[in-house]
Amino acid sequence: MASASILQGQISRGLPEAIRDPLGSLATDAQTGIQFVRSAPGITTALVGMSSVAHVEENLQLVNVPPAEAEDFLRVFDQEE
Repeated sequence: MASASILQGQISRGLPEAIRDPLGSLATDAQTGIQFVRSAPGITTALVGMSSVAHVEENLQLVNVPPAEAEDFLRVFDQEE
């Protein structure tokens, strides 16, 4: 279980495309953060707080997106500097 898994959207703010791409190049930073957590091996539940209906609607768009495949998830950590 991951609590505060996206740190109010700050955790994935301004990520380069080389990291966003393996996770599915989602529309928003919050979606990217949630996608990262839900794709992580061993995490079965990601607790995400939402303060508005707009946030709920934004995050629910991930229902139609499968978690990242294991090899794509691992590509996030295989970045050249």
